[in-house]
Amino acid sequence: MTIGDLLVRNAHKFPEKTAVVTEDASFTFRALNERVNSLAGLLISRGLEKGDRIGVVVHNGHRFMEIYFAAAKTGGIFCPYNNHLRSEELKDLIQYSTPKFLFFDEDFGSMIEGLKPELAVTHYIGDYEGLLAPFAEPAVKVTEEDVLSIIFTAGTTGKPKGAMRTHRHLMSDAIASAIDLRVEYDEKVLITFPMYHVAAEDNIVRHSFLPNTIYIKKEGGFNPEEVLAYISKEKITRCQFVPTMIHSLLQIPDVKKFDLSSLRLILYAGSPMPAELLRQALEVFPCGFAQLYGQTESGPFTTVLKPEDHDLTKPARLASSGKAALNYEIRIVDESDKDVAVGEVGEIIGKSEAMTIGYWQMPEATAEKLRGGWLRTGDLGRFDEEGFIYIVERKNDMIISGGVNIYPREVEEVLYRHPAVSEVSVIGIPDEHWGEVVKAAVVLKPGASAEPAELIDFCGKNLAGYKKPKSVDFWEELPKSPQGKILKKEIRKHYGEK
Repeated sequence: MTIGDLLVRNAHKFPEKTAVVTEDASFTFRALNERVNSLAGLLISRGLEKGDRIGVVVHNGHRFMEIYFAAAKTGGIFCPYNNHLRSEELKDLIQYSTPKFLFFDEDFGSMIEGLKPELAVTHYIGDYEGLLAPFAEPAVKVTEEDVLSIIFTAGTTGKPKGAMRTHRHLMSDAIASAIDLRVEYDEKVLITFPMYHVAAEDNIVRHSFLPNTIYIKKEGGFNPEEVLAYISKEKITRCQFVPTMIHSLLQIPDVKKFDLSSLRLILYAGSPMPAELLRQALEVFPCGFAQLYGQTESGPFTTVLKPEDHDLTKPARLASSGKAALNYEIRIVDESDKDVAVGEVGEIIGKSEAMTIGYWQMPEATAEKLRGGWLRTGDLGRFDEEGFIYIVERKNDMIISGGVNIYPREVEEVLYRHPAVSEVSVIGIPDEHWGEVVKAAVVLKPGASAEPAELIDFCGKNLAGYKKPKSVDFWEELPKSPQGKILKKEIRKHYGEK
């Protein structure tokens, strides 16, 4: 089955069921399928051939899903671009992926117009409502092995790379995640994060597979009260947040004024969840929690900490990322690719039908990422005796001080336990004697106060002396990506490290 087949099936079996709800429209599966067919007909009439890239610079909304399914049905390759990029950054991505078609929302029009002389795009399409006409199911032969999407990495270690995802890859991910997360047929699923992110594609396919109703909020700032009000009003059953979003929700003085009884599950992913923050969330929200770990290249459904594993009587496990997903094999290896012993730290590598087939037009980077048939995550972790996986740190974030490895997350977990600390990020900064020393960038809770020496002393009481920060700086807010992830890269830049 291909991803386009999912929508056809839903239109036939569940024609009047609501497929998607946005701030300005809603469509049943029958109506969505008809709109997708019309859009597919438009693409075919303008010369789309199988394998052509379809670039997308749009806001969260039904247009994103329509273009996605039109690509799925026509054999096009869907390329969603980060709509927060500046002109030069966007130009680089478009030139890298060479789309024949470029869809864009009106407010990106002037930027696109300025880039046209430097792009090889054949067709630019803004508002396509007046261009749609009835069209039968496309007759293009699409197979499970065809590439459906190129999702671009965040570029934390250089320019973004395009991870190719096939129909087979996406179906494997959808089936495994639906089973592991026990997704039902009557779910109302809320998407609040930018849809160009890999997690959005993951949600679209998973909840088209079953099928469910997807509610889409336009991106552009996370308003916690507005989100909780929306969950209450629409009776949302599932939503996905990053830890900083959950932190924002917990800052609302009276969460109980919102009726959240419909919520069955909150997924969290994107960055490690401090155990103390998770403990607070489990006590406040009347639903299950599940953590997903993965990458653009891996699925992103790679490991899962299931609701039943969120046990407050086993607090150490709350720092775990769970066990391998149903369709994944996970190993933790040393630099020679030999499995490390239980409890020892090594690189997390994985193998699955769901992982990327490689980077677009980057054979050398692909060969390195998928060396020996195993996907190299670049993340350091360890197994415990029961097979739970603990993410220790990204290789590039590990601090080496005096030849000793220090994992920032371990220090962050301690600082989050201090009653005055709201958010924290720990990095290594250059030092002539030690090579690197530990620095903590801290945001205090509203009305709270603390001194650097107090926080350093707090760490010293809970960590070995060499792990505690040598300095603490207070920030009004920490830099974050559009998905809400704290950007260590930007913090390092602030302190002069490139």
